[in-house]
Amino acid sequence: MKKVLSLVLALCVLLSVAVVASAESEIVSINVGLNSAPVGTNIWYQNDLNSATIVYLCCTPLVAMDENGVKYNYLSESAEANEDCTEWTVKLREELTWNDGTPVTASDLLFTARYGTEHHIGFFDSYYGLVDFENSKVIDDQTVLFKLTSGNVNFWQGAGYWIPIMRESEWKDVEDPTTYEYSGAGYGPYYIKEWVDGEYVVLERNPYFTLANDGKGANIDQIVFRVYTDENAMVLALQNGEIDVCANFLSASSVSQLSADPKYQISSVPSLGYALMTFSQTNALLQDVNVRKAIAMCSNRDALVAIAFAGAATPMYNPISPVYSEFVASDIRQPAYDPAAAAELLAGAGYADTNGDGILEAADGTPLSFKITYKSTLANVDGVMSILKSGCAEAGIELVLQPVDAATFSANVTQGHTYDISYSSWGTIDDVDTTLLTCFGIGQTLNFMEFNSEEQEALLTAMQSETDYEARVELLNQWQTWFVENLPCCHLLVPNNTYAANTENFEGWSIVYGNSAYMAAAQFVNVKAK
Repeated sequence: MKKVLSLVLALCVLLSVAVVASAESEIVSINVGLNSAPVGTNIWYQNDLNSATIVYLCCTPLVAMDENGVKYNYLSESAEANEDCTEWTVKLREELTWNDGTPVTASDLLFTARYGTEHHIGFFDSYYGLVDFENSKVIDDQTVLFKLTSGNVNFWQGAGYWIPIMRESEWKDVEDPTTYEYSGAGYGPYYIKEWVDGEYVVLERNPYFTLANDGKGANIDQIVFRVYTDENAMVLALQNGEIDVCANFLSASSVSQLSADPKYQISSVPSLGYALMTFSQTNALLQDVNVRKAIAMCSNRDALVAIAFAGAATPMYNPISPVYSEFVASDIRQPAYDPAAAAELLAGAGYADTNGDGILEAADGTPLSFKITYKSTLANVDGVMSILKSGCAEAGIELVLQPVDAATFSANVTQGHTYDISYSSWGTIDDVDTTLLTCFGIGQTLNFMEFNSEEQEALLTAMQSETDYEARVELLNQWQTWFVENLPCCHLLVPNNTYAANTENFEGWSIVYGNSAYMAAAQFVNVKAK
């Protein structure tokens, strides 16, 4: 009898294992490559593209962008403003639910805006800084009335696009958000199941997310993000079948390498951002506009595009991206490439090479030698650095190259403001007739160069509240004139961002403007196994 019972129990165990194995075999999992390690889960505080690409699939921004670059309410149902744009009524979709089945409420949204601005984290001051929280209120479970201290014609297009909802029940007792590790709960199509720093991240499908595929939610059950040391390693992993798609845009050489094989879907979209150098005002020499202009005059944009980017970019001569043709029609330009003229400018400002080493010095003997900090994983960055360094050398300016990883760049540049010159590529600068304040305003997150100007502040603030389009364009032209005279940074080029996905096992890949490409939530939910 005991033997019979033992056999029955063994059979039950085997059947159980078989059921689990069968269930696991039905899980549809996809592998995604990253060219560097994401900094962490707390994307509300730190500004890291790979981290945002992952977490935005879980805590998805309420406003998305379509294939024409037009923003629309995605997880918000509507956003309506009064005549002077000082009141905004924002309504969430009723179906929004956290991955544990708890509804997302208007209280979560209002809490997000208040908590972020009270703690001055991330972009909150930029997008929610005008909110009068004493008079803003929750109308019902899905609706918030935001009252602003002054008008902002693109308030919700900015706040809804850039800042996901924070879960009030999780964050309300967090005293220091700068060191907090987010749990990974999601109201978007996924939530974080496992995050191993520097190695991989696993996302699981949110069973309560119904805003895709006729209420079924995302097609893919599991996403595994795998971290590689650089772009070359990531592309090799794509070719070896270790990953199915690259989350990051690729260099021209990688695109050329993959294009010959028809199994790869290669998609390109012009960036809404741009590559630029910023000049830190913590360096006394860079407080001199003559030095900033000279460096700009040593920046050969045509060579950067033709050589470093192999033609896969557009040179940027204006302070506004050429993608926004209506805003650059005035053609107010930054200094043209002319190293000889740059040397003359510096000589006239009192800089001279007194020791014959080829590097100019200030009157007190301080050399015009600057560390240029940049992420080592940026596409085409070695070619960019070679061109910038040699151009500056012609005018007697030394650039000392300082490549760093994403975490160090964030700590030293965007968060720490401890650098001389930075080179980076901003992913999306949108609604430029109203949102440049978020880049250059006093104390704003992206103003890590700390170039603080009351004159600039007044122009940018006026743009936000001006409801007449033509009047905003005129204010924007006044700002562009101010910019080229003061040059707080130097815009270089607009990349054509190109991405690659393997179509052997999955289909439905599509791409829109913005930072996340194939991995943008509204696009990725349509990807499915063949």
